[in-house]
Amino acid sequence: MAARAGPAHTHSVDHTRHARRLAEALAGELTARGVALTGSIATGTDHPDSDIDLVAVAETAREDQIRSVEGRMVTIGWKTIDEIEAALHCPWEAPAAVPAWRDARLLADPEGLLEHVKARAAAWDWLLIADQADRWAAAGVTGLAEEVHKVCGMLTADNARAAAANRAILTLRLPGLLAAADRILYRSENELWDLICRAEGEAWTDAWDSAAGLTGTDPAASCRAALRLYRIAAARVDEALDETQRPVVATACRLAARHGA
Repeated sequence: MAARAGPAHTHSVDHTRHARRLAEALAGELTARGVALTGSIATGTDHPDSDIDLVAVAETAREDQIRSVEGRMVTIGWKTIDEIEAALHCPWEAPAAVPAWRDARLLADPEGLLEHVKARAAAWDWLLIADQADRWAAAGVTGLAEEVHKVCGMLTADNARAAAANRAILTLRLPGLLAAADRILYRSENELWDLICRAEGEAWTDAWDSAAGLTGTDPAASCRAALRLYRIAAARVDEALDETQRPVVATACRLAARHGA
């Protein structure tokens, strides 16, 4: 086994080094106030097919870019420094932005702008946005009550595709809301699913695996599993619900329960 471990490690180092060289070369070509490498290539946890994530500081708002360079996909996120710093205070961005900037490799930073962002990310704490995070998670769960009604309605109407589409919305959007409620930071969505399963426990994990199609359950059972996810999330954010949100969520939970969730 030792003989097989060596080449795998070397290969990992080689493709990471290659990606970082490409990132450094691209950084030198961009007209930007600063450029940082983020994501798995910055942390060295990438695989040969990982894309190269660059953040480039723009003077004014501009569209992101996607390129293919030497067979590697490169995403260039153009952000103003105000947008970058604001992400650290948004509950829908901070859970991913904070670790991204903590791990970022600065490729160009003549004004020290990105070094300042890294310092703010290093000192960041959930207490800075705790109340806002709870309100955002509560609002998000309330908004997803509509998807509960759609899943239940499509199950009743025997419209499998529509039910599955709305099941997928619940399955994919609820974890991001719970990341804020559970105070979870994650480097990418690839980490998010497992982190939420560990935080929420066995009932959530079993339901998520079924809703995501990992357990081979039939479509209707997967839909009911997504409805269970909603009920778990609703219980998690219950204390943060206001007087207008609570009856909406309660109605959706009762409907989910009537459909076997």
